[in-house]
Amino acid sequence: MLYWLTFLQALPTAELPASPRTDTKAAVLAESPPLVMGNLGGLLFFPGVIAGIVILLLLSIWAYTRVYVITPNNEAFVRTGGIFVKKKTVILNGGCIVLPGFHELTRVPLREISIDVERTGKLAVRTQDYLRADMRVTFYVCINATEEDVLTAAARLSQNNRITPEDIKNALEKRADDAIRAAAKHKSLAEIDSDKLGFAQEVLNLMQQDLQKVGLTLNNIAISEVQESDTYDENNFFDAQGVRLRTETIQRS
Repeated sequence: MLYWLTFLQALPTAELPASPRTDTKAAVLAESPPLVMGNLGGLLFFPGVIAGIVILLLLSIWAYTRVYVITPNNEAFVRTGGIFVKKKTVILNGGCIVLPGFHELTRVPLREISIDVERTGKLAVRTQDYLRADMRVTFYVCINATEEDVLTAAARLSQNNRITPEDIKNALEKRADDAIRAAAKHKSLAEIDSDKLGFAQEVLNLMQQDLQKVGLTLNNIAISEVQESDTYDENNFFDAQGVRLRTETIQRS
């Protein structure tokens, strides 16, 4: 027994090797710098990205509102030009993008407007019985909300990229004068006065087709006044006939 105890004491003592995993972790911890700044940078990175995205989105919306034009209820647009393909586009409802230097926008009004045409004094209308009539006629005209009429009106009537009531009046007045005088040649002064609606319909029929060539539609005509004019020229053959007829009628009455 004593022998075995002496033998065990004589054996060399063996030391356990350190765990490589533990040593490696300790070395990394010893060599790595503090992680406080790294964590702080990570926390600030994502809010910065989000703020940048929000700013870019707001700038994009602002820029879009600067180039996007919305059509009013009583107006249409004709956009010409383009970035790659040049063309004309009619915008009736909604809106469109208009890029400066690439597009040009023409505004076309769709509302009905009334235009008074007076033919009095030296401009009085001669009737079938050679009398002269002072007339005041009101025309109710508009541009229909169709692509064809809007394109035609924009091409024929627009000035400085818009159509004003004055532009429409200039286009209508000469045609109205010709139609009124043409219709009056087939009716006497008394017939025009007694049947204003019939006379107005004849004027409308004479004008409608011609107005469509410039994109206008005549909705109605109202004749508010018809009176005999006193501006006769005795040296004019037609006026002389009218004066003779007028004198005979007055004498018979």
